[in-house]
Amino acid sequence: MLARSATRGHALPMPSADGVEHTFLDVGGTTFHVAQAGDGPPLVLLHGWPQHWWSWRLVIPRLAQDYRVICPDFRGQGWSAGSDGSYRFDALALDLVALLDELGHQRVRLVGHDWGLVVGYRACIEWPERFERFVALAGIHPWQGGEPRLINFRRPWHVWTIAALGPVALTRLNLGERALRAWRHFGEFTEEETAVYAGAFRRRSSIAAAVRFDREVMLYEIPRAFRDHRSWHLSVPTLHLQGERDPLTPFTPDNYRAFADEMAVEAIPNCGHFIPEEAPDQLLARLDGFL
Repeated sequence: MLARSATRGHALPMPSADGVEHTFLDVGGTTFHVAQAGDGPPLVLLHGWPQHWWSWRLVIPRLAQDYRVICPDFRGQGWSAGSDGSYRFDALALDLVALLDELGHQRVRLVGHDWGLVVGYRACIEWPERFERFVALAGIHPWQGGEPRLINFRRPWHVWTIAALGPVALTRLNLGERALRAWRHFGEFTEEETAVYAGAFRRRSSIAAAVRFDREVMLYEIPRAFRDHRSWHLSVPTLHLQGERDPLTPFTPDNYRAFADEMAVEAIPNCGHFIPEEAPDQLLARLDGFL
């Protein structure tokens, strides 16, 4: 499963996936790892936490038959270098746009899971001309900030714990491994698969990125959503997919209808948080119908 690859000084072995090539790009003062496969119109897949580009391995071969599949690692995650810059949603969305510029893609289709979902929404709201269509996986939409039920601290337990305890939550409490176990409903990650993710999220830069991201969520992004969500408008056609048994997002209110031109929310049955690995065939069918 693990293959030695050009890792730009990264000591961690690169996991293998059929047909995937690896590129390292210097953008915005840091170095990003990008996994790519196939030819055709560009399709960007943004991973979530506690994962990296390899979470798309089960869907890349099929998508690469029709698209140039582009799977970047967020700064500090996977094989991308760490950064002293901001981990607010706007900053990570700007990273995405800068990567597209570097790769020479003016307009792309976009899929985002978990971290990738919130960054994808932000990018589509701020730069709609860059995105043909957007598929959001396993998370809340921006207008849930106006729903008082959102403040259910038992659901996003990892955000509050990591923000409060910092690196201790990830090193001594092993919240990354716990998340991989607790958030999956159908099947389970093997020891080898868990090791592929754990090797990356235990890196010092990955720990720092997770802590800083979650602190920004708690101290900035949630208050901002309550304050500003009515000013956000989504013109990019969007499909929001939820795992029916995802413990992090038990409901998805339809208050988005007043703010999105073309958006639908659908559930994937018998599926938890990790849609690309729990239900790859169902995901591919939804993507084929929408993209």
